[in-house]
Amino acid sequence: MTAPSSDLIYRLLVQSVVDYAIYLLDTDGNVVNWNAGAERAKGYRADEIVGRNFAVFYSEADRAAGLPQKALATARAESRFEAEGWRLRKDGTRFWTNVVIDAIHDDDGKLVGFAKITRDITERHQQQLKLVEAKELAEQYSQQMATVSHFLDSVISNMPDSVLALATGAKGDDGAGTNRHEILLANGHARHLFATGGADIKGRLVRDCLGAEVAEYIERLAAMPANGHAPSDDSLVQTPLGPRTLRSRTALGSRPDGGGDYLLVITEDVTDELAAYAQIHHMAQHDGLTNLPNRTFFHQRLEAAIRDSSEDGTHAAILCLDLDNFKNINDAFGHGFGDKILLMLAGRLKKCLREHDTLARLGGDEFAVVLPRVRRVDEAQHAARRLIDAVAPPFAIDGHSFTVGLSIGIAVSSQEGSSAEQLLRFGDMALYEAKRNGRNRYELFHPDLEAASRVRRQMEIDLRRALHRGELQMHYQPIIEKEGCRISGYEALIRWQHPVKGQVPPMEFIPLAEETGLIHELGARALNLACQEAATWTNGATVAVNLSPVQFKNSELVKAVALALEDAGLPARRLELEITESVLLANTEGNIRTLQALKDLGVRISLDDFGTGYSSLSYLRSFPFDKIKIDKSFVRDMGESREAMAIIRAITGLSSSLLIEITAEGVETEEQFRQLQVEGCSHFQGYLFGRPVAAEHRVEELDTRATAQ
Repeated sequence: MTAPSSDLIYRLLVQSVVDYAIYLLDTDGNVVNWNAGAERAKGYRADEIVGRNFAVFYSEADRAAGLPQKALATARAESRFEAEGWRLRKDGTRFWTNVVIDAIHDDDGKLVGFAKITRDITERHQQQLKLVEAKELAEQYSQQMATVSHFLDSVISNMPDSVLALATGAKGDDGAGTNRHEILLANGHARHLFATGGADIKGRLVRDCLGAEVAEYIERLAAMPANGHAPSDDSLVQTPLGPRTLRSRTALGSRPDGGGDYLLVITEDVTDELAAYAQIHHMAQHDGLTNLPNRTFFHQRLEAAIRDSSEDGTHAAILCLDLDNFKNINDAFGHGFGDKILLMLAGRLKKCLREHDTLARLGGDEFAVVLPRVRRVDEAQHAARRLIDAVAPPFAIDGHSFTVGLSIGIAVSSQEGSSAEQLLRFGDMALYEAKRNGRNRYELFHPDLEAASRVRRQMEIDLRRALHRGELQMHYQPIIEKEGCRISGYEALIRWQHPVKGQVPPMEFIPLAEETGLIHELGARALNLACQEAATWTNGATVAVNLSPVQFKNSELVKAVALALEDAGLPARRLELEITESVLLANTEGNIRTLQALKDLGVRISLDDFGTGYSSLSYLRSFPFDKIKIDKSFVRDMGESREAMAIIRAITGLSSSLLIEITAEGVETEEQFRQLQVEGCSHFQGYLFGRPVAAEHRVEELDTRATAQ
């Protein structure tokens, strides 16, 4: 059984509310969503009002006076606006409302919108006006009191609030001078709220006919100055309906028959209203799936932990958590399975923490922990190890077993002072280091990581500039057909000539491009350059271009390849796209569709580095590859390792049966070349035939080889 989703919580706790219009506004006052109470109160369906400005609910005169803008301005400045006034329904009719607008800010303090709750209190407003009018008439025209009193009784009986009229000034028989509050009037709502079974309590004493807690509450109100205002705090009172939160106001009047004063007690049951406010507040601070604190609430807890640590000489520690291999599971089995794992994970993690620690879900598969009052760094390290161990056992869900790892970055506040933003940044740096060092481990922040982070940020800036300054170019390494008789094509390899640092190794900037999303622009540049340069070759040689697994997240990938071929005028059969096995591990079904669409263009698809990682025969069944490339590590070790030679023979045998071409990478010696020919490889690539060089040198090398033949 899984926890309800945030959507379900919203529907049950907000959308189903019909007595309150609850909806969100963006920063400009445009309606973002709409609940059933809003539709009932204002007459608009969600599809009619979402996207329109909430000023539509004001009259022309109010809009001309700028009341909607003033309301938002107050909410921005004071975080809350509350008022009563006339508003317009869709059909143009007016209704009197109580309006509350709360400003909503993100964890950086930026205003992101407003929560607006509107309650139609037209009936209560009209009844109160009638009540005041009737009271004034009764006092002004005592000779008409009987008629007015009857009218007043009718009005009070139909008011939506609970109304009690109490006699004042009568003393008890105990001689102590205690007021004996006789109930002169009680409307239906008062009987329902205060009296057991809704019994008639008119003419009886408060303490004789009401429960002890209700009687105490009413007598406390009677003892306060009657100024028409409610007590400073709402009161939780045990009533016959159960615990209810009550908000009351009082008014003192004189009985027209000269029988003394009376006290009017008007009580509003605000239990449901406050529950709605509380639920909205909870939803604003908690993750809808796991019910853990969200980023905003986490930030508040972290700031509190830092303040406390500075006062008692301890430390605040933060653990930044990231799941390893979770994305592959999500892509392969769907978000439903992923959500179930996250729920189970949250349960495991909470069991490893102290009661005063805070576990939060920051988004996706990112979690974080605040450890307050840490005295030694190893306490945070021990906590990280417990969390990693807790996640290690497989997750059993719907007959499937899933294993994920946990990478953790640790940052600890200093006695010199640390900010929440600084600790989060340090924790992220340590997390990055943990993932870089093999994942499923923890790393503690140290100053060298900040320096490395600055280097990465500077490299990212330089790489963005390089894309626009033409610092990136393609080098080409020849691919030889069997028997070594001719060069059949080239693999295009991107190179970066930095104006200050010189050649930057691809292993440094390509992972950074994948991490930052620059790989899409970088990959498109490599594809365009390779196609344009290959189109100038007169011998019809093919060109092979590598695709990053990250590029498959781009829905425009197929279109980008087609456009590159069209712009260069290169026949599709001369382009070969190389992918690695990780493309088939992530979002298998979607990526297979993309590969098929690429193949439909007429390009060739090659499976690179086969034999490493998660190699599986199912890959060769899932898609008709044109070529398999044997990883250079097997070629390097085949002279000394029986296992390497066995793998090469298995691959060549399988490929021969499936009529798939085979390229052996990393061929550096004549001995390797001859042995791989014997084993049945159809193509060869390596330093024996040439290193990657710029296009102009490639042409000269091709001419030299052709002449030698």
